[in-house]
Amino acid sequence: MKASVYRIIGRVGIAATALVLVLVGSSYTPEEGMFPLNYLNITQLKNAGMQLDAEDIFNPGQVSLTDALVNVGGCTGSFISEEGLIITNHHCVYGNVARLSSTDNNYLENGFVAREKSQELPISMPCKITQSYEDVSERILEGTSETNTPSERVMRIGQNIQRLTNEEKLKYPDLSIEISEMFIGKSYTLFRYIYLKDVRLVMAPPVTVGQFGGDTDNWEWPRHNGDFSLVRAYVGKDGKSAAYSKDNIPYTPKKILKINPKGTQENDFVFIMGYPGRTFRHESGSYLKFQQEVQLPQIQSFYKTYIDWMKELSEGNTAKRLKFAGTIQGMENTEKNFRGKIQGLRRTDVVKARQLQDEAIKTVYKKGTTQGAQASKIVNRIQEIWNVRNEYGAAYYYGHVFTRQSKAFQMAELSLQTANLLKASPKKAKDSIIMDFQNKAKRLYPFVDEELERRAFKEVANGILRYTANNTKLNTNGKMATAFCMNAIKESGKSLYFNNAKMLALLEKNPNKLLNILNKENTTKLLLELEGSRALVYTIWRETELELSTLMPQYIGYREDYLQSQFIPDANSTLRLTYGYIKGYKPNDGEVHAPFTTLDGVFAKANTKEDYRLPEDVQDKLSQKNIPSIFKDPKTGKVVVGILYNLDTTGGNSGSPVLNARGELIGINFDRSFTATINDYAWNQDYSRSIGCDIRYVLYVLKYVSEADKIIEELGVKL
Repeated sequence: MKASVYRIIGRVGIAATALVLVLVGSSYTPEEGMFPLNYLNITQLKNAGMQLDAEDIFNPGQVSLTDALVNVGGCTGSFISEEGLIITNHHCVYGNVARLSSTDNNYLENGFVAREKSQELPISMPCKITQSYEDVSERILEGTSETNTPSERVMRIGQNIQRLTNEEKLKYPDLSIEISEMFIGKSYTLFRYIYLKDVRLVMAPPVTVGQFGGDTDNWEWPRHNGDFSLVRAYVGKDGKSAAYSKDNIPYTPKKILKINPKGTQENDFVFIMGYPGRTFRHESGSYLKFQQEVQLPQIQSFYKTYIDWMKELSEGNTAKRLKFAGTIQGMENTEKNFRGKIQGLRRTDVVKARQLQDEAIKTVYKKGTTQGAQASKIVNRIQEIWNVRNEYGAAYYYGHVFTRQSKAFQMAELSLQTANLLKASPKKAKDSIIMDFQNKAKRLYPFVDEELERRAFKEVANGILRYTANNTKLNTNGKMATAFCMNAIKESGKSLYFNNAKMLALLEKNPNKLLNILNKENTTKLLLELEGSRALVYTIWRETELELSTLMPQYIGYREDYLQSQFIPDANSTLRLTYGYIKGYKPNDGEVHAPFTTLDGVFAKANTKEDYRLPEDVQDKLSQKNIPSIFKDPKTGKVVVGILYNLDTTGGNSGSPVLNARGELIGINFDRSFTATINDYAWNQDYSRSIGCDIRYVLYVLKYVSEADKIIEELGVKL
């Protein structure tokens, strides 16, 4: 893939009363782009097919599309009614729907519709609306040139961020203030958000519609699921953000999206606005190698094991499966995404190409100049750091990442920390320390499943030992640690750490006695024995992270100069725009994908495997006769379900509105194709496709499956 070149004449910080977009020649052709709004090229957008003006997209102090966009629970959503109704993805509300469900009221399985506002259910999905933003890089980097060490520089940046954040909060007490790093250690933008706390579930389709295809179809095309749901934002009677209260009223958005029930056609111009999560397109070749060889395979493998355990242990137990549902869905999503990334890095030349670029940077600058020596030094040191991280990577993930999946391990850490704190503190502080211990421990217990916790602990403990034993710098007392590990695993069947009832009883009645018992167990002794090696790995990770934060701004500068380009900042959960076309593709030899799927495909897949389960009542509702023409594609006469387009998206774009040239809603983005999971590191329109639910299918499901005519009326859509 040739290097992406962005020839942008200037960057404009947005603090003015109108959006000023960069204007360059029409020959500018981006290969990729999750564009911050101050990087947009309005001339290129209009040449591509956009029919909106700059002020229609973002216009501080005035009404624009931005006012209809929300970051909702880490996904994107958009206002579609004047009463605060938000459309987002079903998979974004999935965990909340599972928590609201029970064996008697299984909203996840059967779907949920609030026929009246009084029936809407509170969920944990606060939302943010971008109000304004400005470049504050100079203020954040003030004084950093005077620092001598990476830790001092990071501390100074942190202090500047905190000071400016506090100043902004005083100026705008009703807004949420965030300062986002656009380029590591180099560029910072201040964002002001409206923050709405009270969000309620309005509608979710049955899981057999919203997640039809399950993990089998996840990150795949063709897709046939109705991955959408509706929530509503509320505020206090004074119009300000407020926690949940029955007295709250629906939020009135400044802007709502107009729904175009006619949908779209192949090769139509479309664009997406949303809050994409994280991309890593400006990292070094050494970083990509670390991803390929260490991080991705370690996490993918562990998650796959953990998912299999949860499915096995909840088999035939609806209540337990509902409790596991959100965790299973989230882990499956990550596991398959990482599997796709591993495959993508292997089948493309992304890693090798970036490594060759790094070597070329060193070669180009080897002209005997001071700058040349510094460039080589920077690239070499970054390579050395990632070599160190490769060496300690597995030990880090087992010792500091996967421990979060073992509540027993977390409890053992808490017990040790509390015991050490009690020894070092005066007697008068003892009661508050014990109370803090009780509160934290109660957040870990009760376990959903004791056997799952035993398995997770064994896997983590064995993993730490396995990767510690192979490293002489970490294996300070391998035989002793192995003995404790064997004993801890052997006793896990009767250990207090894995007994919900006894743990909770002692926590409530005698936490001091509980601490004494726990600190004598082999589980705690094992953790104590591993303390030195885990601390060493953590120190290595922290120190290299600090050094990278100083090296990367210089590296990016050299790379920009070498490629003769100005980079678009990596996605970082701030508002972005990406554009392209409704388009099929050929991901593999002899494999051709059309850009639409239809209801015929749902019925063809139905009940052929567990992930395609479609209950008879749902199938009957989908099998409508004499369907109004508005639901049908005019060319084929079929109900369109999924759409495919060559836009640049990533995690966080889940729920983003797919908009036509006039800014009308024609779909809801929810996924990428399997070959596009590599997007986080590099993007190429030959293999990158994003996937959405066609708005016609959204309306079809609302009408016939959820029988939500009142909601359709609220949307102002006439069917």
